[in-house]
Amino acid sequence: MKEKIELKGIILGSSPVKDYDKRLVLLTKERGKITAFANGARKMNSALSGISEPFNFGTFTLYEGYDAYRFVGGDISEYFSDVKNDIEGICYGSYFCEVLEYLCVEGVGDANILNLLYLSLKALANKNIPNALIRRIFELKILALDGEMMAAFSCVKCGKEEIIAYSFSNNGLVCKECAKYIADVYTVSETTVYTLQYILSAPLNKLFSFQVKDEVFLQLDYVVNSFFSKHVTKKFKSLDILSALA
Repeated sequence: MKEKIELKGIILGSSPVKDYDKRLVLLTKERGKITAFANGARKMNSALSGISEPFNFGTFTLYEGYDAYRFVGGDISEYFSDVKNDIEGICYGSYFCEVLEYLCVEGVGDANILNLLYLSLKALANKNIPNALIRRIFELKILALDGEMMAAFSCVKCGKEEIIAYSFSNNGLVCKECAKYIADVYTVSETTVYTLQYILSAPLNKLFSFQVKDEVFLQLDYVVNSFFSKHVTKKFKSLDILSALA
């Protein structure tokens, strides 16, 4: 066992191991996604019980092993209690964590991805914008950070900036002329185009600062869902629960 280290991050998930232990998946600033085991964390009087829960954000103390870490403590700066006390918030938050557990590479740190998760959970807690909109913002932005940015600033076929539709087969927006020759186009408004561009280009701390009208959200919802589903085919348990709640 190597010497003790401290990593800043968020707990993505927790599962029981043996009689009283937990297996944790953390997303950390320094080392990306890691797996850690918290011995005795499921005992009622364990000092690790409260600090080893999903969504907890802080600085965690671990020992590095050959193929995993041993979780021994932490200083939690944000528990996201408002999210944990709301069933819909739990589902959305769990979905964000599931997506990152699936997409992130073990041992590769990325502060932007960690910040996106933190800000997405803050948005769920503050209720400034609808949860469904938070989800679509998160999905579009995480794919961009992961190297799969939607072509939304000019026509993906010819490069013209006057774009009017989304093409599933072409992974982006197209102009009026090119749309004539593409079978799978979905027409969107100028406001929807601007919203897509804003999400892709805005700094993370400005992402969750707006709302849209219902007609714009319906278009955004369709486009982002189509784009995300094409690049992420895994089925997530939290979405099944959300569907059951609807």
